[in-house]
Amino acid sequence: MMRVYRYAFQPGETRSINAVGRFIRGLAAKERYQLQFDDGPATQFETGIAYEATQPFQQVRITNTATIEQVIEVAIADGYVDDNRLVGQMDLNGTIGILSTAAVSHTTHPVQNIAAATEVLPFNDQRRSAIVQCSGEVFIDNSANGIKATSFEWEAQTALTLVPVSGSVEVRILEDTNE
Repeated sequence: MMRVYRYAFQPGETRSINAVGRFIRGLAAKERYQLQFDDGPATQFETGIAYEATQPFQQVRITNTATIEQVIEVAIADGYVDDNRLVGQMDLNGTIGILSTAAVSHTTHPVQNIAAATEVLPFNDQRRSAIVQCSGEVFIDNSANGIKATSFEWEAQTALTLVPVSGSVEVRILEDTNE
């Protein structure tokens, strides 16, 4: 028989569960926590981890070792508990892109030397992105409101105009388009 236990814990709080079993699985928690079976040594535990003891245990002590309040949920059973739910945690920073299975064509444009405002990429409704590498600083779009850059990725289908900050600049472009 399987039993599920779910409790809210303050940081550092310990709670004992009187439950006979041979198997425990971490079902939910934000951070790691600590388990202790009967009077044995404490061990780190977290969501998704399972443990099958060689001998039945009578009690499980759970300690929230995290610095945050968290709800900890465990399943205790006499035998193996299979949990096919997708569990886990992920921190996302930055941007996420969706990969496409459409065919992609790579085009390396001829090197351009520019000394004034120049359209280096025309409008292209099939463009996925273009990697632009310059030998010196350029303004993107115009010198009054443009952003200074030397290397960047252009992920727009619109035309791209570059203006050298000073002198002439060598521009190299690798463009990815849908075939």
